[in-house]
Amino acid sequence: MSKFCQITGKKNVFGKKISHSNKKSSRIFKTNILRKRIFLINKNKWINIFLSKKGLKILYKNGLSFKILYKNISHYEKQS
Repeated sequence: MSKFCQITGKKNVFGKKISHSNKKSSRIFKTNILRKRIFLINKNKWINIFLSKKGLKILYKNGLSFKILYKNISHYEKQS
């Protein structure tokens, strides 16, 4: 499974690195992805999800009842 934020949908982005002499080479802009273990009270079990730092802030601000999180977790559980 590739790493992407399951709340915001952020993932790695490809771009160009440009030197002083204007040579261009490919590079990857990596996101700050964390693997977070969360306890679901209504299902009485732990799940592991990948979150970006911004997704973690959204989770702490809105809690587990956040609609996007519920939708993405149910999609994640079907895959595993």
